[in-house]
Order: sequence, then structure tokens, then C-alpha cells
Amino acid sequence: MTSSPQLSEAVVAAIKTGDLAQLQSLYESDMSLDEIARQAARKGQPTILEWCYTQGWKPKSPSFNDKFFSEVCSGASTDIFKVLLDHGWDLNAHQSETSGDALASAITGDNYDLAKWLLEHGHRPTPVDGIYGDGAVFTAIKHEPTSLRILKLLLQHGIDLKGTGAVMLAGNEGNLEALKLLLDYGVDTEDRTVQWYPFDGEEEDPYASEGTSLYRACRQGHLECVRLLLERGANAQAKDDGGTSCLAIAKQRGHQEIVKLLEEKGASE
Repeated sequence: MTSSPQLSEAVVAAIKTGDLAQLQSLYESDMSLDEIARQAARKGQPTILEWCYTQGWKPKSPSFNDKFFSEVCSGASTDIFKVLLDHGWDLNAHQSETSGDALASAITGDNYDLAKWLLEHGHRPTPVDGIYGDGAVFTAIKHEPTSLRILKLLLQHGIDLKGTGAVMLAGNEGNLEALKLLLDYGVDTEDRTVQWYPFDGEEEDPYASEGTSLYRACRQGHLECVRLLLERGANAQAKDDGGTSCLAIAKQRGHQEIVKLLEEKGASE
């Protein structure tokens, strides 16, 4: 593929507005079709992207850290994805180091409609996260209430939550509705496995305070989450990795209603 300096303002304007006739009148053979395709993806102009294909352009596939894929995710246009799929694009063959795959990008962008469309068109239900910022599942739990729909969508499509610490995160954040949803789908109340630890803003050793959903809810003072977890059979005797029990942490932090509830369930330090 030939390369060229930055596209002229007139060409960029034609791409931005989807004016194919104007683009065709301005196009010269030494212009970068890669750049035109990237601009079309960024601006959500499927007609321009389709024209790029007619000129012999093809995206890299599979790809990792590809500029075009980044623009596709940034543009978040289902019409662009439709063009790509029509030309054999594999939704599961592309990801970037920063934002993960297309589904992860949609979720962290709180874009329910795009996430739904991707899942309905063959994207794997378990997103691959980027290495920076909150992961997709963490976003869906933390950013309530809009992301609750996304969490339900992922569960309906069979997301694998192993290693995400989803139920622990819901307890820590005090997101009662997300917690209910996860438990209704059979997530283990005692799951404490997490790929990365999101509590490192705490003054104490964050790794020592890692624990179950019930422990985290007790620690953070989320009474209704504690009540729900106990009703669903969570272990009231659970301890964090430093050996501190649910009852002990509730006492340390002055959460008296939680202390009373735990003691009623027979919890001890």
C-alpha cells in the first residue's frame, strides 16, 4: 500500500461528511488508502470504507495494536462493523494493548447498543481487556446504573467470569443490583479469584485485605449487600488473606449494624 503525507483538509472534510463523489474527485493514486480507511472508521462513514475496498484496500487480519482497529473502536459505529463483516472481518481476531478487543472497548465506553450488536454478530462473550484502566467487568459493576444492562447482557450470552472477581467487586462497590444479578446467575459467593487487585488505594496492605464478597462488603460497610450475601449462604466466617475475619473488620471500622447481623449468624473473630 502506498503512503503519503497527511490527507488534505478537503479530503478529510469529504470523508467526515461521507461525500464519496467529492472524495473521488480529489483522490490521487499516491494518497494513502490506509489513512482514508482510518478516517472513515473514526468518523463512522461506511460508504467511504466500502469504497476503500473497491480500490484494493484490505485491513490487517488478525491484528494487534493496529491503528485501523483502534479507529474502528473509537468510532464505535455498527455500520462500519457491518462493512467489515461483509468483507470477512473476524470480530475475535483483533485487539489492542490499551483497550482490549472490540467488546471490551464497547463496555468500558458504556456503549450498550454496540456491545449487544457485537455479541449478536459472533463476538465472544468474554471480553479481552487492555492492560490499562478498569477492566470490562469491573466497569460494568462499578459504573451503575447504566452498565447493569451490559452486565446482564454478558451473563445472558455466557460470559466466563473466572478470574474476574466479579462477585467480590460487587460486594466491595456496594452494587446491590449487580450482586443480585450475579448470584441469580449462580456465581459462587466465595469466589475471591481476581486477575488484578482493584483495592490498592487503601492505606493498609491491599493484598492482605483481599477477601470474599462478604468480607469486602463488611469492610466497606455495605449493609444490604451483607444481608443479601448471608441470605444466599455466604460464609460468615470468611477471612481476608491477612487473616482478618468479616466480624473483626466490621468492628474495626465501626459498622455496628453489620456486626449485629454477623453475630446473629454465629460469626466469630
